[in-house]
Amino acid sequence: MNRVMVNTVLGPVENIQELLPNEFAVVAKWKEEGVLEHILIKEAASGAVLIFQGIDQEKVKQLMSGLPLFKHFQKVDYTVLDKQF
Repeated sequence: MNRVMVNTVLGPVENIQELLPNEFAVVAKWKEEGVLEHILIKEAASGAVLIFQGIDQEKVKQLMSGLPLFKHFQKVDYTVLDKQF
């Protein structure tokens, strides 16, 4: 089954503490729905790597654009992966 890896780089966010609860709620919903397999937060909260499953890259882009922190990402890379085992 293919996966989509999303690698984000977060820019400066003045009100990050206000945005984080909503960000975590959205991500938790994706986990509950089974579309988000893993999320890894980068050192010093400088971004994250997310692994999606069961959906295509276009759907992932649509989901990502709904994140409260999305407008603060300096860079977002999408990579389609083929899980071998």
